[in-house]
Amino acid sequence: MAAYLDYLQSEGFSKYEEARKLSEEESKKDPDNNPYKSKYLAREILVDIKKKLENYDSDSDDGKDKDLVIKLAALQFHLGLNYLDTEELSSGEEHMTKCYESLQECRMDKWCVSLNVSALNQLGVLWCSRSEHKKALEFLMEAKDLHEKYKHEVGGVPYSVHETLQVVSEEASPSQREKDFEKIHTHTLYYLAQVYGQLNEPTKSASYCHTTLKRQLESSQYEPIDWSLNCATLSQYYITQDNFTQARHCLASASRIFSEANAEEAPNDDDDKSDNWTTATTAEHLQHRKADIARCWAKYGLALLQYSKDKKEEPGVQGASAEGENNEGEDGQDVGKLTERFSSLELTSLENAITDKVITSFEQGREVFLAAQRWLNEAKEYYVLDGHVSDHIEITKDHSQLYKLLSYFEMDLTRRCQMHKRRVDMLQAELTELNPQHFLLVCRQLQYEIAETYSEMMDLKMQIADNTGADPTPHAAKKINQLIKQSLSYYQLFLDSLKDQNKKMPEKLENDVLRPAMVAYFCMARLHSKVITLDLQMGLSCMSQSLELYGKVVDYCTKHPESIQRVEAEYELCKEMVDLLPVRMDRLRSNMVQ
Repeated sequence: MAAYLDYLQSEGFSKYEEARKLSEEESKKDPDNNPYKSKYLAREILVDIKKKLENYDSDSDDGKDKDLVIKLAALQFHLGLNYLDTEELSSGEEHMTKCYESLQECRMDKWCVSLNVSALNQLGVLWCSRSEHKKALEFLMEAKDLHEKYKHEVGGVPYSVHETLQVVSEEASPSQREKDFEKIHTHTLYYLAQVYGQLNEPTKSASYCHTTLKRQLESSQYEPIDWSLNCATLSQYYITQDNFTQARHCLASASRIFSEANAEEAPNDDDDKSDNWTTATTAEHLQHRKADIARCWAKYGLALLQYSKDKKEEPGVQGASAEGENNEGEDGQDVGKLTERFSSLELTSLENAITDKVITSFEQGREVFLAAQRWLNEAKEYYVLDGHVSDHIEITKDHSQLYKLLSYFEMDLTRRCQMHKRRVDMLQAELTELNPQHFLLVCRQLQYEIAETYSEMMDLKMQIADNTGADPTPHAAKKINQLIKQSLSYYQLFLDSLKDQNKKMPEKLENDVLRPAMVAYFCMARLHSKVITLDLQMGLSCMSQSLELYGKVVDYCTKHPESIQRVEAEYELCKEMVDLLPVRMDRLRSNMVQ
């Protein structure tokens, strides 16, 4: 027996197990003021083992011993992992690279292929953390290819990353080795999903993400809450691709697996009362993640309504389908296929909770609306205004958008107007609860949407009046003017929020508010032109105000020509109106004189 094996049998293996226990178990108990205490102790042991093995290596006259090379590579790997865990990235990279390089001649050997793939994974993650995503991709693709090449060309069950430093009697069973090797590969695929996401290749990212989730499910190696969140998040990609069938399947799968977490964490009457704090924390975490999944479901409903509205507005397209395999819209375009299925899950009841077809009627839209509204209310149970302002407001805005999208399928203009009134009520209720000094951006968003909604209500009231074939009644005219006044007041609140301490608009607007501000001026000018009045002097005043507001857009764009591309359509209309309105005003003045 080689001398280094005597050392390992008598001392080295047990020291390695001590280091492993420190790193994997004791480190969880380290105090906050010394979080890496156990990791540092483990490092000292690993360095000591490595030095002694290197001494045996230098004493050998028979050239490199393959087994010793692999054991030293394993120590380089575990040291690299240790340094990465303690956020010493350069040292971690050095050890991982030495591990990888020393195994090149035996990279397909069953004793070191797991080490090699794991080292490549860690190097990929390391370079990803440095935002060097293309370099990370190279390491991860090599890890993926190495796994596949071993499976096809070598076969058999490889040893784990720990077994080279363990006594023979403690070796894992073949089935456990297989699980460990496949788990490493699953990690590779997961990391590839993240890297492709960073490289702005969402299709590849989604594909690797789905494969990862499927492998975790098939091997029963997953944490229910994390798996559910990842699957629900994946659904949002399929929504962007208008694949509602696949998106719904992912959401149903997420809900099904999340129910496992609820079952596992259900309180037991026999539990020690001293665990109340832990139980409460766990319950809050469950409620939090349940709310997140509910929000993903609600986004699905919103997107389906939006997609259906867009299809409805396409010329010559009616009743297109977004459902299932081999279904096509009448324009021949595939709009929804279930290409990737989690076949082990029974999802019928969950998938039946909401359709995956294009909405073509109000009744169909109402069913989607009610389901999405239920999920939003469920999300609000966790995301209350006190403590979750931004999320709570986003949920309310989604609720408002649900009403807006449903209104497009309502043929009765009066009922459509009532839906917009619901939007105004819920948005105003939130706005009154917020302090603009602390939540300025959120207040601006609400003010703008309320202004837009009042304007939509005004257009509907005018359409109702036009449909009678007669001039608006005094009551209708009064209502229209009230809506115009309300819309103007909220647009003005938004514009006032952009002013400096001297109550003046800045010379140059920030990019994020440039277009909203110019569009607000444009909309306000249009609103003044819609005022219904028999008073010619008041009509002239409204035209004057419209001219002033159109002029603000033209003047700003003239001073800042680079901004024109942001509001090109509005700018062209404003220029036309600045030329036309003075002529109309002169004509009106002439009529007043006569």
